[in-house]
Amino acid sequence: MSATAKSKKIQSRVQANVDPKIKERAENVIKEVGLIPTAVINGLYHKIAATGRIPVDFSLTADQMADLELQEAIKNIPVKKLRTKKEIEDFFNNED
Repeated sequence: MSATAKSKKIQSRVQANVDPKIKERAENVIKEVGLIPTAVINGLYHKIAATGRIPVDFSLTADQMADLELQEAIKNIPVKKLRTKKEIEDFFNNED
C-alpha cells in the first residue's frame, strides 16, 4: 500500500432527519460562526468520544444572535418594487 493510500482515512456518513426550519436556522448559525455542518458534526463526535459527554458549546454572541433574528424577521416583509418616478413619489407621499 502506498503512503498516500495509508494517509487517507476512511469516512463514514451520518444521516439524521431534522425539521427543515430548525435545519435552516442552525445552518445560519453555523455559517455565522464560520464553520460548515460537517466540521460541527465532526467536532461534536470527537468531543463525545473523548469525554463521554454530549457538549453544547458552539454559540453566537448576543449581537450575532440579534442580527440573525433580525435577518429572519425581515425575510417575511413584503417588498414593493418601485419602477417609475411617479411610483417613488407616491410611495413617499403616501401617509398610510
